[in-house]
Amino acid sequence: MAHELVVTNTTILTMDPDRRVIERGSVAISGDRFAAVGGAGSVDEAGAGRVIDAGGKVLMPGFVNAHTHAIHNLLRGGLSDDRVLYDWLLNVLYPGVLAYTAEDAKVAARLFCLEAIRAGITTVVDNADYGRIDYLADATIEVYKEMGLRAIYARMFSDYTPPELIPYIEAIEGKEPEVHHDPSPMEETGAAMESMSRLIQRHHGAAGGRIQIWPSPGIAIFTSKEGLLGAKELARKNGTMFTIHVAESRFDAMQHGVSGVEYLASIGFLGPEVLCGHCVQLDDNDIRMFRVLDVKMSNNVVSNMFLASGIAPVAKLVLAGVTVGIGTDDCNCNGSVNMLSDMKFAALAQKVKYGNSAAITAEKVVEMATIDGARAVGLQRDTGSIEVGKKADFILVDMNHAQAVPRYSIPSVLVYQCYGNEVDTTVIDGQVLMEGRRMTGLNAEEEAELLIAAQRASEGVVERAGMQRIRDRGWKSFVAV
Repeated sequence: MAHELVVTNTTILTMDPDRRVIERGSVAISGDRFAAVGGAGSVDEAGAGRVIDAGGKVLMPGFVNAHTHAIHNLLRGGLSDDRVLYDWLLNVLYPGVLAYTAEDAKVAARLFCLEAIRAGITTVVDNADYGRIDYLADATIEVYKEMGLRAIYARMFSDYTPPELIPYIEAIEGKEPEVHHDPSPMEETGAAMESMSRLIQRHHGAAGGRIQIWPSPGIAIFTSKEGLLGAKELARKNGTMFTIHVAESRFDAMQHGVSGVEYLASIGFLGPEVLCGHCVQLDDNDIRMFRVLDVKMSNNVVSNMFLASGIAPVAKLVLAGVTVGIGTDDCNCNGSVNMLSDMKFAALAQKVKYGNSAAITAEKVVEMATIDGARAVGLQRDTGSIEVGKKADFILVDMNHAQAVPRYSIPSVLVYQCYGNEVDTTVIDGQVLMEGRRMTGLNAEEEAELLIAAQRASEGVVERAGMQRIRDRGWKSFVAV
């Protein structure tokens, strides 16, 4: 049978169990999967629907973005700068997203998909803070179906406010009195479960299985025991994983007098189906529990530094055998959706944290962005490596750039030398979404119109959220110390 697509004359970074690198290799795609992977002459090109000569390019798995918040991109551009976690959350993020219309969500989701595909990201876990607003959830998911991304929509909820944090929350919101703060961010537990169930029924498994819906207790300390275990049971019933923000800041390190991780383990919440984001404030005992319970982790290194939350103990987690992926997190506390850029931060941050230049290798960071990321989100059987039978999710990285020369180790070049614009081609489910840096689903005029629409949508959100003073602060003539 003739293949729909054959890619030849490329260096293949397989990320398979043997971590093979195939020089002058070829792959063949039939339907949405790899039908053949091998060296020169091993793939039959006869009758192929299309052949791409990828000379000078590296073919590798698409990146798995294990933790992001997609539609928050309308709140970047300076609105979120110079804030710690809860200042950013309460004074920018919550009021901003609460002011979104369905059309804003569509524009933001399209902008996110454009940026992600251009960065070689083929799979995302989108943590949706306002999934409880049905029109935002439905609008975002419909864009994922349309744009071709492999997306896990993690519908977040919060149902509990720790009494000891109420004065802190009031003080933080008092810093921005003009902002229209969310008056009721907490949901009733049962209503949240019912809403998530309906969302799963509407969208889970859509687009040929590209779309998954997960329950997501948003932040551990803002979720009741009933909410935590209810989300776990909902995931079990629907055969999905679930994700949660854990130990992101000093306020999250402890829960009910013990470490947040110890508390979650004590109530039976943690297990191999749990993906924990951030995990900055872990101690050695927390790491041990992660390994024993096979909990997965997403390292959101750039956002954690942007908000001055700290640096997660990733090197220790990896040495303990914990599966760690990489997440770009919110676009407005990172700045971009760029895995190659974040991979460099992921490597350098561990070197600085431990004062050890060998704390983590470039090879391990590439694993975290591909096969380990796929394992972290439960998709290792389908994606994360270039192997026969797996989904044809891959990218071509053009090495014909000044910054990519010289090269002796492809992982080192990817992690330390690449900027992100080296991604030439992005393919998901065998469908070419970008080739030669040109989007196949958007022409140049449509792309330009999207950028204009995103700017206008952001301006409307700022006005409706009462964030004009934040927007207009302008150039800061001092440095805070």
